[in-house]
Amino acid sequence: MNFGKTFRKIREEKGVTQDELARRLGYKNNSYISRIERGDFLPSKEKLKKMAKVLRVPFSQLDSLLFEAKLKMLGIKKPELLALFKDLPHLPEGDKKAIVNAYLKVKERKLKRKS
Repeated sequence: MNFGKTFRKIREEKGVTQDELARRLGYKNNSYISRIERGDFLPSKEKLKKMAKVLRVPFSQLDSLLFEAKLKMLGIKKPELLALFKDLPHLPEGDKKAIVNAYLKVKERKLKRKS
């Protein structure tokens, strides 16, 4: 399930409409929320913090979903690699990026060898 669908499920479970969430975040209409739920883009961490507060869910829950979505956008879909980042929540952001970059380089080398 992608970020938008999971986010919508959480929002609906909390009984909050798109309009209500948008209004409580300071938007005039629900288009911002709708676009996130459709998968048009991912929200920033700052917006995510506000959303977590409105929905009364731990920020870490939404942040974990966001990070996983970003990894999948980079082509990292293997469960063991996704688990690596979930198991190490306090790993500094720079270290996480270094691991992702190393993975992408190895993946690129494998593709070059095949061609």
